[in-house]
Amino acid sequence: MIFNAFAMPILIGFGLFISLILLKDKKWFKLALGVTLLLIAHWLYSYYGFKTKPVSSENQHILFWNIDNRKFLPREAIREKITTYDPEIMTFSEIKKLGMTEIKYLKEQFPQYQFRMLQGYMMLAVKGEIISIEYTKLKTISKFNLAKVIIDGNHRTLLIADIGVVRRYYNRWQDLEIILQHGLENNADMIYGDFNTPYESYHFNAYRESYKSFHDVNEGFAASWPKGLPLFELDQIWATPSITPISLKKFYFKDFSNHDMLIGSFRFSD
Repeated sequence: MIFNAFAMPILIGFGLFISLILLKDKKWFKLALGVTLLLIAHWLYSYYGFKTKPVSSENQHILFWNIDNRKFLPREAIREKITTYDPEIMTFSEIKKLGMTEIKYLKEQFPQYQFRMLQGYMMLAVKGEIISIEYTKLKTISKFNLAKVIIDGNHRTLLIADIGVVRRYYNRWQDLEIILQHGLENNADMIYGDFNTPYESYHFNAYRESYKSFHDVNEGFAASWPKGLPLFELDQIWATPSITPISLKKFYFKDFSNHDMLIGSFRFSD
Protein backbone atom coordinates (compact mmCIF):
# COMPACT_ATOMS: atom_id res chain seq x y z
CA MET A 1 0.00 0.00 0.00
CA ILE A 2 1.28 3.45 -0.86
CA PHE A 3 -0.65 5.47 1.71
CA ASN A 4 -3.28 2.90 2.73
CA ALA A 5 -6.31 4.81 1.47
CA PHE A 6 -8.64 2.53 3.45
CA ALA A 7 -7.90 1.55 7.04
CA MET A 8 -8.20 -2.15 7.78
CA PRO A 9 -11.31 -1.74 10.02
CA ILE A 10 -13.04 0.05 7.14
CA LEU A 11 -12.21 -2.82 4.77
CA ILE A 12 -13.47 -5.30 7.37
CA GLY A 13 -16.70 -3.34 7.79
CA PHE A 14 -17.14 -3.27 4.02
CA GLY A 15 -16.57 -7.02 3.88
CA LEU A 16 -19.24 -7.64 6.52
CA PHE A 17 -21.64 -5.37 4.62
CA ILE A 18 -21.06 -7.29 1.37
CA SER A 19 -21.52 -10.58 3.24
CA LEU A 20 -24.92 -9.45 4.49
CA ILE A 21 -25.96 -8.44 0.98
CA LEU A 22 -24.99 -11.90 -0.28
CA LEU A 23 -26.67 -13.70 2.61
CA LYS A 24 -29.22 -15.45 0.37
CA ASP A 25 -26.55 -16.80 -1.97
CA LYS A 26 -24.71 -19.28 0.25
CA LYS A 27 -21.78 -19.75 -2.13
CA TRP A 28 -20.91 -16.07 -2.44
CA PHE A 29 -21.84 -15.41 1.18
CA LYS A 30 -19.32 -17.99 2.40
CA LEU A 31 -16.66 -16.58 0.07
CA ALA A 32 -17.22 -12.99 1.19
CA LEU A 33 -17.36 -13.96 4.86
CA GLY A 34 -14.22 -16.09 4.49
CA VAL A 35 -12.28 -13.19 3.00
CA THR A 36 -13.54 -10.89 5.74
CA LEU A 37 -12.51 -13.34 8.46
CA LEU A 38 -9.04 -13.54 6.91
CA LEU A 39 -8.85 -9.73 7.01
CA ILE A 40 -9.83 -9.78 10.69
CA ALA A 41 -7.18 -12.40 11.44
CA HIS A 42 -4.53 -10.38 9.56
CA TRP A 43 -5.57 -7.19 11.33
CA LEU A 44 -5.31 -8.71 14.79
CA TYR A 45 -2.04 -10.49 13.99
CA SER A 46 -0.34 -7.46 12.43
CA TYR A 47 -1.88 -4.52 14.27
CA TYR A 48 -2.58 -5.74 17.79
CA GLY A 49 0.01 -6.56 20.42
CA PHE A 50 -1.28 -9.17 22.85
CA LYS A 51 1.79 -9.20 25.08
CA THR A 52 2.28 -6.58 27.78
CA LYS A 53 5.43 -5.84 29.70
CA PRO A 54 5.65 -4.20 33.13
CA VAL A 55 7.37 -0.87 33.64
CA SER A 56 11.04 -1.38 34.49
CA SER A 57 13.50 1.17 35.83
CA GLU A 58 16.22 -0.72 33.97
CA ASN A 59 14.81 0.52 30.65
CA GLN A 60 14.92 3.97 29.11
CA HIS A 61 11.69 5.63 27.99
CA ILE A 62 10.58 8.14 25.41
CA LEU A 63 7.28 10.03 25.43
CA PHE A 64 5.85 11.60 22.28
CA TRP A 65 2.48 13.29 21.99
CA ASN A 66 0.88 15.38 19.27
CA ILE A 67 -1.47 17.53 21.33
CA ASP A 68 -3.35 18.66 18.22
CA ASN A 69 -3.15 22.40 18.92
CA ARG A 70 -5.15 22.22 22.16
CA LYS A 71 -4.90 24.97 24.76
CA PHE A 72 -4.72 22.76 27.84
CA LEU A 73 -3.06 19.55 29.04
CA PRO A 74 -4.67 16.80 31.14
CA ARG A 75 -2.44 17.78 34.04
CA GLU A 76 -3.14 14.97 36.46
CA ALA A 77 -3.04 12.27 33.79
CA ILE A 78 0.17 13.52 32.21
CA ARG A 79 1.81 13.92 35.62
CA GLU A 80 0.89 10.32 36.42
CA LYS A 81 2.40 9.04 33.16
CA ILE A 82 5.62 11.00 33.57
CA THR A 83 5.96 9.90 37.19
CA THR A 84 5.28 6.26 36.33
CA TYR A 85 7.53 5.93 33.30
CA ASP A 86 10.14 8.57 34.16
CA PRO A 87 11.04 9.08 30.46
CA GLU A 88 14.50 10.29 29.51
CA ILE A 89 13.01 12.04 26.46
CA MET A 90 9.71 13.90 26.12
CA THR A 91 8.47 15.63 22.98
CA PHE A 92 5.22 17.46 22.32
CA SER A 93 4.20 18.60 18.84
CA GLU A 94 1.50 20.93 17.47
CA ILE A 95 1.68 23.12 20.58
CA LYS A 96 0.86 26.37 18.75
CA LYS A 97 -2.16 27.10 20.97
CA LEU A 98 -0.83 25.58 24.19
CA GLY A 99 -1.06 28.14 26.96
CA MET A 100 2.08 29.38 28.69
CA THR A 101 0.56 28.36 32.01
CA GLU A 102 0.61 24.73 30.85
CA ILE A 103 4.26 24.96 29.82
CA LYS A 104 5.10 26.63 33.14
CA TYR A 105 3.29 23.80 34.94
CA LEU A 106 5.42 21.16 33.25
CA LYS A 107 8.65 22.99 34.02
CA GLU A 108 7.72 23.47 37.66
CA GLN A 109 6.48 19.93 38.16
CA PHE A 110 9.49 18.31 36.50
CA PRO A 111 12.61 20.38 37.23
CA GLN A 112 14.84 17.36 36.46
CA TYR A 113 14.25 18.02 32.75
CA GLN A 114 15.76 20.63 30.50
CA PHE A 115 12.95 22.04 28.38
CA ARG A 116 13.39 23.73 25.04
CA MET A 117 10.75 25.33 22.84
CA LEU A 118 11.45 24.38 19.23
CA GLN A 119 10.48 25.95 15.94
CA GLY A 120 7.64 24.22 14.15
CA TYR A 121 5.49 24.34 17.31
CA MET A 122 7.31 21.59 19.18
CA MET A 123 8.72 21.24 22.67
CA LEU A 124 11.56 18.94 23.74
CA ALA A 125 12.52 17.91 27.27
CA VAL A 126 15.39 15.63 28.25
CA LYS A 127 16.85 14.37 31.50
CA GLY A 128 20.25 15.67 30.59
CA GLU A 129 21.39 18.50 28.36
CA ILE A 130 20.22 19.86 25.02
CA ILE A 131 23.35 20.80 23.08
CA SER A 132 21.96 22.11 19.81
CA ILE A 133 18.82 22.29 17.68
CA GLU A 134 18.69 22.48 13.89
CA TYR A 135 15.30 23.33 12.39
CA THR A 136 14.34 22.54 8.80
CA LYS A 137 11.16 23.71 7.05
CA LEU A 138 10.46 21.87 3.82
CA LYS A 139 8.85 23.38 0.74
CA THR A 140 5.55 21.90 1.89
CA ILE A 141 4.14 22.44 5.39
CA SER A 142 6.29 19.59 6.72
CA LYS A 143 9.16 20.32 9.10
CA PHE A 144 11.56 18.63 11.47
CA ASN A 145 14.04 19.39 14.22
CA LEU A 146 17.41 17.70 14.65
CA ALA A 147 18.38 17.76 18.32
CA LYS A 148 21.77 16.85 19.73
CA VAL A 149 21.48 16.00 23.41
CA ILE A 150 23.36 14.35 26.26
CA ILE A 151 21.52 11.62 28.17
CA ASP A 152 23.20 9.59 30.91
CA GLY A 153 26.51 11.10 29.86
CA ASN A 154 26.18 9.90 26.25
CA HIS A 155 25.69 12.04 23.15
CA ARG A 156 22.47 11.25 21.28
CA THR A 157 20.87 12.65 18.14
CA LEU A 158 17.10 12.89 17.81
CA LEU A 159 15.14 13.77 14.71
CA ILE A 160 11.59 14.96 15.44
CA ALA A 161 9.32 14.97 12.40
CA ASP A 162 5.98 16.60 11.67
CA ILE A 163 4.83 15.80 8.16
CA GLY A 164 1.94 17.98 7.11
CA VAL A 165 -1.00 17.29 4.85
CA VAL A 166 -2.48 19.87 2.52
CA ARG A 167 -5.17 19.57 -0.12
CA ARG A 168 -3.89 18.39 -3.52
CA TYR A 169 -0.51 17.52 -2.08
CA TYR A 170 0.27 13.87 -2.77
CA ASN A 171 4.07 13.82 -2.54
CA ARG A 172 4.49 13.04 1.14
CA TRP A 173 6.97 10.39 0.03
CA GLN A 174 9.42 13.17 -0.86
CA ASP A 175 9.21 14.54 2.69
CA LEU A 176 9.68 11.05 4.09
CA GLU A 177 12.78 10.57 1.95
CA ILE A 178 14.28 13.93 2.97
CA ILE A 179 13.73 13.22 6.66
CA LEU A 180 15.27 9.75 6.42
CA GLN A 181 18.26 11.04 4.45
CA HIS A 182 18.82 13.81 7.00
CA GLY A 183 18.62 11.28 9.80
CA LEU A 184 21.16 8.99 8.15
CA GLU A 185 23.57 11.82 7.35
CA ASN A 186 23.49 12.97 10.97
CA ASN A 187 23.53 9.51 12.55
CA ALA A 188 20.20 10.07 14.26
CA ASP A 189 19.61 7.55 17.03
CA MET A 190 15.86 8.01 16.72
CA ILE A 191 13.48 9.39 14.12
CA TYR A 192 10.02 9.92 15.51
CA GLY A 193 6.95 12.10 15.37
CA ASP A 194 3.71 12.50 13.44
CA PHE A 195 4.34 11.20 9.92
CA ASN A 196 0.72 11.54 8.74
CA THR A 197 1.42 8.33 6.83
CA PRO A 198 0.41 4.86 8.04
CA TYR A 199 3.15 2.49 9.17
CA GLU A 200 2.36 -0.04 6.43
CA SER A 201 2.99 2.50 3.67
CA TYR A 202 5.36 1.38 0.93
CA HIS A 203 7.43 4.50 1.53
CA PHE A 204 8.59 3.28 4.93
CA ASN A 205 10.46 0.39 3.32
CA ALA A 206 13.57 2.57 3.10
CA TYR A 207 13.29 3.29 6.84
CA ARG A 208 13.18 -0.43 7.58
CA GLU A 209 16.58 -0.88 5.95
CA SER A 210 18.36 1.27 8.57
CA TYR A 211 15.97 1.63 11.50
CA LYS A 212 13.76 -0.54 13.68
CA SER A 213 10.17 0.42 14.34
CA PHE A 214 8.56 0.26 17.76
CA HIS A 215 5.52 -1.13 15.92
CA ASP A 216 6.84 -4.64 16.51
CA VAL A 217 6.71 -4.24 20.31
CA ASN A 218 3.35 -2.48 20.41
CA GLU A 219 0.86 -3.30 23.14
CA GLY A 220 -2.81 -3.24 22.16
CA PHE A 221 -3.89 -1.66 18.86
CA ALA A 222 -1.05 -0.10 16.89
CA ALA A 223 -3.14 2.78 15.54
CA SER A 224 -2.60 6.20 17.11
CA TRP A 225 -5.32 8.22 15.34
CA PRO A 226 -8.11 9.34 15.42
CA LYS A 227 -9.69 9.80 18.85
CA GLY A 228 -8.66 6.42 20.20
CA LEU A 229 -10.12 4.53 17.24
CA PRO A 230 -7.85 1.82 15.73
CA LEU A 231 -7.65 3.26 12.21
CA PHE A 232 -4.21 4.69 11.33
CA GLU A 233 -0.76 4.41 12.89
CA LEU A 234 0.44 7.91 12.05
CA ASP A 235 2.60 8.60 15.11
CA GLN A 236 5.70 6.42 15.08
CA ILE A 237 9.11 5.85 16.63
CA TRP A 238 12.06 4.49 14.62
CA ALA A 239 15.40 3.61 16.22
CA THR A 240 18.84 2.54 15.04
CA PRO A 241 19.92 -1.11 15.46
CA SER A 242 22.00 -0.04 18.48
CA ILE A 243 18.73 0.55 20.34
CA THR A 244 16.56 -2.35 21.48
CA PRO A 245 12.81 -1.53 21.53
CA ILE A 246 11.10 -3.17 24.52
CA SER A 247 7.50 -2.00 24.37
CA LEU A 248 5.24 0.72 23.00
CA LYS A 249 2.20 1.81 24.96
CA LYS A 250 -0.47 4.23 23.76
CA PHE A 251 -2.83 6.38 25.81
CA TYR A 252 -5.84 8.34 24.60
CA PHE A 253 -7.04 11.37 26.54
CA LYS A 254 -10.53 12.35 25.46
CA ASP A 255 -11.10 16.06 24.78
CA PHE A 256 -7.35 16.81 24.77
CA SER A 257 -6.07 15.47 21.43
CA ASN A 258 -7.10 13.38 18.43
CA HIS A 259 -3.77 11.57 18.74
CA ASP A 260 -2.71 8.96 21.27
CA MET A 261 0.25 9.60 23.54
CA LEU A 262 3.15 7.23 22.80
CA ILE A 263 5.46 5.94 25.51
CA GLY A 264 8.20 3.67 24.26
CA SER A 265 10.50 1.57 26.42
CA PHE A 266 13.93 0.71 25.08
CA ARG A 267 17.58 0.08 25.90
CA PHE A 268 20.73 1.63 24.52
CA SER A 269 23.41 -0.93 23.70
CA ASP A 270 26.23 1.41 24.81
